[in-house]
Amino acid sequence: MKKTLLLQTALVAAAGLMVAGAANAQTKEVPVGVTVGGYYTSFYKVQDRDKPAQTDQSAQALGQDAEIWFNIRGVLDNGTVVGGRVELEGTTYSDQIDETYLFVEKSDIGRIEIGSTDRVTGKMLYFAPNAIPGHSTTVNSEYSAAATQPLMWFANSGHDNEGINLYTASNRYFGSKAGKGLQLGVSYVPNGCQDFSAQGTSPGCGGGFSSTADGGLSQQFAGAANYIESFGSVDVALYAGYTSAHMEGALSTGVTDPRQDGWQLGAQFAYNVGDGSVVQFGGGYSNEDIGRAATGGSVLKDRKAYSVGLKYLTNGSKPGSIGIGAEYYNREDKLVTAVATGSKDTLDYYTLGVTYQLATGVLTFAGVGVSDLDRAAGTTTTDAKQTFGVVGLGLTF
Repeated sequence: MKKTLLLQTALVAAAGLMVAGAANAQTKEVPVGVTVGGYYTSFYKVQDRDKPAQTDQSAQALGQDAEIWFNIRGVLDNGTVVGGRVELEGTTYSDQIDETYLFVEKSDIGRIEIGSTDRVTGKMLYFAPNAIPGHSTTVNSEYSAAATQPLMWFANSGHDNEGINLYTASNRYFGSKAGKGLQLGVSYVPNGCQDFSAQGTSPGCGGGFSSTADGGLSQQFAGAANYIESFGSVDVALYAGYTSAHMEGALSTGVTDPRQDGWQLGAQFAYNVGDGSVVQFGGGYSNEDIGRAATGGSVLKDRKAYSVGLKYLTNGSKPGSIGIGAEYYNREDKLVTAVATGSKDTLDYYTLGVTYQLATGVLTFAGVGVSDLDRAAGTTTTDAKQTFGVVGLGLTF
């Protein structure tokens, strides 16, 4: 799962997957080689949890998160780029190897990725800018300071499961420069397996084939589109996404359709003030039919969420740049319970963060946030409210 922690450029070119290919595609053959990259983040965090009272959980902690990326790349004599990536967790998680995939890329045609990686809706999205690196609504963090992590991603999306992604070249339409213009992407995931890492467990991927009676997801399709362009001093990134997945086995109570789907819209704008200063503003809306079991004996049926954020950078991502950002997220989960069908869980999430670019690839950050979860009447779990703070240092290489 992508856990990029240090993104703070005006409009991060997650959609511009063709940029590197366009810049590096050569008529001269280049042998396949390996380079090493990744990130390392260390942080200190504190919390005050009012609901429920965490008498068995400490109020402070030290932590770290790291990945080593083995980037494989070669160029054929016709300019086609071939390669792949293996992501090794630098700290111990249930999946010691994170993403592993191969790709083939032609700068004027597009790109294909095959293997374990995020789907196009996770790589091409644009929502609110990050207020706190690693704790935002667009970055999937495995160490979020919040008790209930908000995330503007599809729940039924097959991220990191074995699948295929297809992208068009981002500059193919409207005559835009490389890395800009309209880009389209589609994904397909046949089952819920990530290599053999889940063998013997749910979803039961023995032999690389998942069980058809475990309540997992299969035959997942996803589509995404974004449009990136500059209009004078204003940069614009627009995003739309769709997902559809089949639920295997017996359906949960209150779920009548085995195929779950959802859609999203998002946008991010950047106003270049001058002398490197940038004001970012963005947000989006997500609506998804999930149909999966939830906590408290309830079934999570539908999810609606939106986010909005504002960030100011004194000098972009250059050394010495200071960033100040704020972010808000709201989510409503419609439940099916034995007590009140159609009741809702509501989550409100606020964050305020400050970053300082100490050097190229070296970012310090600090932030505070509030996570307030109101459980629906009739569920067996209680409300949760948490105030947290975090300070850390992150490296990208």
